[in-house]
Amino acid sequence: MDELGLKLGELAEEAAGGARAAGPVAARRRGARHRRRRAIGALVLVAGLVAGLVWVDRRPLPTTDATKGWKTFTDAPNNLQFRYPPGWAIDRRPEGGDEVLLVPPEDAGRPPDKVRYLVTVGVSQSFWVGELWTGPTARGRLPGGQPYLLDGEEPQVAPGQPASSDQAYGGGTYSIDWGRYCTSGGDRRLCGPHRVMVRFWSSSRSAWNRYRAVADTIVGSVTQLRPTGPSVGDRSRPACRADQWRLIWPEEQAFGNHQQRFVHQGGVRYRKGPPCHLRLTLRLALLDGAGRRLSVAGNPATTTVEGDLPEDQMQWLEGSWVIDGPFMWRFAWEEWCNKGLPVATLRVTAEGGATLTSPGPQRSATKRPAILGDCRDRGRPSTLAGWPR
Repeated sequence: MDELGLKLGELAEEAAGGARAAGPVAARRRGARHRRRRAIGALVLVAGLVAGLVWVDRRPLPTTDATKGWKTFTDAPNNLQFRYPPGWAIDRRPEGGDEVLLVPPEDAGRPPDKVRYLVTVGVSQSFWVGELWTGPTARGRLPGGQPYLLDGEEPQVAPGQPASSDQAYGGGTYSIDWGRYCTSGGDRRLCGPHRVMVRFWSSSRSAWNRYRAVADTIVGSVTQLRPTGPSVGDRSRPACRADQWRLIWPEEQAFGNHQQRFVHQGGVRYRKGPPCHLRLTLRLALLDGAGRRLSVAGNPATTTVEGDLPEDQMQWLEGSWVIDGPFMWRFAWEEWCNKGLPVATLRVTAEGGATLTSPGPQRSATKRPAILGDCRDRGRPSTLAGWPR
């Protein structure tokens, strides 16, 4: 996330209930700076704005008919083309980079941090399923068939303003699967999964209402110039043997939904042997001190990851785990601190019998980081599911 996004997000956090020690903006700032997490201790990612992890079937994105008369932007090196409304200003970031900025006519010429509505489009070498679990989340497919995730928040009124004020801050991010291919990065080629990130931000309720559908239409027009391979790798490779990989937990804990959601995530590390392809189903069980399953709906839960080894293994760089790639597995435990639930042990089991056991989140305020605040029983059922569903 860029500085404008951080600024608008911070304002949105304040609008949602005042400044907090941490929130989705702080969590994303850490990801934007490094995209990797320190393996010493538990790194806390807190999403304070959201009302819950919500999976919905979005209505189909607008078709190309909705873009009749629009202009076309082409970025051949990044295998990207999209359409945008006439009159909208388009530019690159002043500080450089490949990301494209689009603003409506009335915001043309303003500094990025002064616009009322902004859409950005960019391609990065990263797997499309990332840490987009901080807000209500939808998933769907583009007209071209590429899957996407959409994480966003409706406008929140600025602090001190009446509920009817136009000064309100909201935004969202589309993360689109752009397949696997190679691009040039300086003096070397970068090969692997890519994604398109389309972000939209607004500081005005009226601008949001006027242009929110435009952002969806821009996304619906995004197309590839050249076909790409599947982001999950080469399925014609020999299947990986059980001794060629191991499970990794990066010793971090992640929280969201006003600290009521716990996200357990990790990856797969390559051990040895020839290149291979791995499709792996994992199961997470929440256990009490006696090894019995907790009475939580969906427990145990499953998820599936797939990719090539050694290329897609979880990377260890400069003393940090890189939180990215096709082999990142994730589970979401909602309402984890309901009354009557003991502290859990988390046991992840993979096909073939590999297991990984780690401590669950601490309910005691004296044992968990103060940054989490107070979790509470809100009278909602506790559930467990693989992510994304």
